[in-house]
Amino acid sequence: MDAPVSPVTAARAALAGAIADLAALDTRGTGIEDLLALVIDSEHATRTLTGLGQTWLHRSVQAGAFTDTGLTCADALSDLLHIDLPDARTRLRRSMLLTDQTTLTGDPLPARMPGTAAALRDGDISLAHVTVIDKFLRELSPAVDTETRERAEQQLADLARGITPATLRQAATRLAGWIDADGALTDPADRRRRRSFRISGPDRHGMHTVVIVCDAEGAATLELVCETLGKPGVTLDNNGHDDTDDGDTGDGDSGDAETGDGETGDGDTGDAAEAAAAAAAERVRDPRTAAQRDYDAVFTAITRTLARRDLGTTHRGLPVSLILTTTVADLAARAGLALTAGGTALPIADLLTLAGNHPDDLDTWLCITDLHDRPLHLGRSRRTASTDQRLALFATDHGCTFPGCTAPATRTQVHHVTDWADGGTTDIDHLTYACDRHHRQIHTGPLGWATTTAPPGHRWAGRTLWHPPALADPTREGRVNHHFHPGDLLRDPDPDPGSS
Repeated sequence: MDAPVSPVTAARAALAGAIADLAALDTRGTGIEDLLALVIDSEHATRTLTGLGQTWLHRSVQAGAFTDTGLTCADALSDLLHIDLPDARTRLRRSMLLTDQTTLTGDPLPARMPGTAAALRDGDISLAHVTVIDKFLRELSPAVDTETRERAEQQLADLARGITPATLRQAATRLAGWIDADGALTDPADRRRRRSFRISGPDRHGMHTVVIVCDAEGAATLELVCETLGKPGVTLDNNGHDDTDDGDTGDGDSGDAETGDGETGDGDTGDAAEAAAAAAAERVRDPRTAAQRDYDAVFTAITRTLARRDLGTTHRGLPVSLILTTTVADLAARAGLALTAGGTALPIADLLTLAGNHPDDLDTWLCITDLHDRPLHLGRSRRTASTDQRLALFATDHGCTFPGCTAPATRTQVHHVTDWADGGTTDIDHLTYACDRHHRQIHTGPLGWATTTAPPGHRWAGRTLWHPPALADPTREGRVNHHFHPGDLLRDPDPDPGSS
């Protein structure tokens, strides 16, 4: 007789069947009312399943689902669902907030956001609503008592059932102001808790956006830098500007504030007039806007810190300097992208400009590879890789070689593809980059990964292959990381890719 089907298996089968039935519908002739009903019902079902999924995820973590992976829960979830690591961290934290808990003695505890959890499971709110309420609670001062927090969370959850996330955000801002109307609940420690620095991008123009949230001390420091190094003309030569730049300052510093007839505007002559004329001429020579001068001021302050070697001489075996890599083909064509050790893409045109204008006291390393990104042969009899070998690895690997990993070279260590204890050599063609968390996954246990080098004839010949544990993939087929080599995915596959 067949073994009885578990309720979970039966429910999963029913869900898959319902989705298959919906997917098989031919809605080209369906009426508007039915189409809108499908849109509403599918959104409601998606929200409900998302709410239930928070509970299932948290209980799987409590049951030790990721304990034997050798990874953090976020790392394991990222690999399991093929999602970015920040998304995995957010899901885990959110699941803890939206799921009922138990004490060490087994007594039940309500979810930390019970009203929000119920609204999500009912399908009445979306994750965007949840994000607004979560941010509201996190930004409340620790001095706010528990009862006030609970009432505020329930009030916002009830409101969220009938309004958009944007409107809910406005209501949350107003509620936060009412809770701390006189600002008495905000202290210096709370303000420092909110500080952050984040770089995002690049956009299609290759520009990055930096968002800084700082306290009064940080703002005063930045203000001092901008006031001193951001004055017209101070950092003009250091940042590669010339008189051919756009002359519109946009801030009233174009030099037309003076009378233009040699007088200061108040009848003074002589030395005062000469000083005013000199100041006006200085502003005319500096075509940058105030915002551009402030950027150059901060950039100059940072490069001076690097030049003084205040950060040391090496980091992870690489020099604490600007390190870039590109190919001979891109350099010759003056097109394409160079890559920094921190993972930032830099247009070749900017690389050439940088090479001509970079401060003399700040070292710059440029690693150039051939058309196939092959490394030089650099052998070493010691176990540890040399600086030259690390630079050559940066030119070829760019970062961690584990499939899907985004850790740049500055967050990795050198790994012997064949372990040193097993006879591996410290030759450049037997080395690769691996970040700390993925380096720990290489072992001979049942959940261990292994590494090899793709042989000649393989589609990714010369690249590092990562072989998953047999429990996850019985074939243990080798995988490569395309994150730092996206161009590989756009090439036509070789007719004979070889075996992995």
